[in-house]
Formats: sequence, structure tokens, C-alpha cells
Amino acid sequence: MTKIRALIVDDEFNNRENLRLALETYCKEVEVIAEADSAITAMDRIKELSPDLVFLDIAMPLGSGFDLLESLPKIDFEIIFVTAYDQYAIRAIKFAAIDYLLKPINALELKKAVDRVQSKHLQKNQQGQLEALLHNLQQQEKKIALPQSDHIEFVPVNSIIRCQGDRNYTYFFLKDGRKLLVSRTLKEYVGLLDDQSFYRVHQSHLVNLNCVQKYKKRDGGILITSDGAKIPVARARKEELLTRLMERN
Repeated sequence: MTKIRALIVDDEFNNRENLRLALETYCKEVEVIAEADSAITAMDRIKELSPDLVFLDIAMPLGSGFDLLESLPKIDFEIIFVTAYDQYAIRAIKFAAIDYLLKPINALELKKAVDRVQSKHLQKNQQGQLEALLHNLQQQEKKIALPQSDHIEFVPVNSIIRCQGDRNYTYFFLKDGRKLLVSRTLKEYVGLLDDQSFYRVHQSHLVNLNCVQKYKKRDGGILITSDGAKIPVARARKEELLTRLMERN
């Protein structure tokens, strides 16, 4: 079995040691070839050793993990972010569909993340994912990564009209007429898009309120969106929906 050559980047020795021990115990396919205690040191190690995988801390005193990525001319390795809870950073990472681990490291989550790297399923999309991540950190207009069977679509959030859940899948209906299917639940995207002008009007429907053309009052209510779809509104969500719609006018 080909080893995954990994670099651990974290400014705290104990964190690096704990991750190294966890990898030795639960991820035999990973060989830690070096460690770095800063973004500056990490850059030297990356240029020198060309790792396959970098476990990258976000918050470090002499430059963040994001600073490191922005300073590299080319990123030809996989990344798993390792961070203490930082809501803003984690949301940005989720938008780009990049793996991350929360400190302290959970062995099961570590194994899952490494397995995804080993499968190489997303490898060819890493550069695009990182570009989307860095774009979202700097811009108001966000892009979201939507994994497809053989690639990842990077879609501006404001180009999404609505999302429709179907068990473990979600359909994205876009302004250009496309319909993208993603093998993730609607609930995952509610958490990402709930502060981006989207509202879950029904258990199976998440709607971009900027794309609502009409509200019909019968039953719980029906929304007509800009693509002509008729979206049912759950009775329990009618009042808040109307408030949200009025606030936008």
C-alpha cells in the first residue's frame, strides 16, 4: 500500500504530537514526514518535501493557515484543516467542501477524513475548492461547492433559486436553468445558507427569498419562485416567512 506522505502544521507542540500519535494508531497508511510550527516554516517544508497531504491549523501567531495557502504559487497536495471551533472559518470551509477536523481530534472523524484523501475522489478539484474558499473569505458574494459524480461545481450562492430535499439527496435549481443533484441532505445546506437570504419554508424546500415572485395564501401558503415552481409553505413557518418577505421590501 502506497503511503500518504503528510505534513503537520500547528504552532502548539502538544497538538502536533497528539495528531501524530492518532495517525500512527488509527491511520497506518499515513506517514508523517515532517512538522512545522508556523506558516513560514510550513512553506519551507512544502517546497522541500512536496507532501501528499497537509494537516493545517488555521489560527497561528505568525500567519494563519489561510495566509499560507494564499502565499503558495501552486497547491498540489490535499488539505485537511485542523482547528479549534471558529464559526466563521468553518462555514467558509464547508462552503468550499473541504475536510476539516475540530480540536481535540476525534479518531473516527480523523479516519474518515484520511479515507476520503486516500480515495483521491476529490483530488483533482482541490485547487478549485481552495480558490472558492479564499474567494469566500474575502468577498461578500459567496460561492458554494456542489460535489457531482465526477467533478465539483462552484456555484455563486445568489444564482440558486431553490433547493429541494429528497431523503439523502438535494436538488439545486439555478437561474441558468440547470438542476444539480448533490448526495447530501437538505439539512446540511440549511445550516450553510440560512443567513444568505434563504429560508426553509417546508421540510423539503429551501428557497432564495430574492427569487420569490408571489405568495398565495391558500392552505398554509404557496410560494411561486422565479422558475415558475409552486412551493408549499408549512403552516408553522408561515408567520416567520411573511415577516422575512416583508423585511426584504
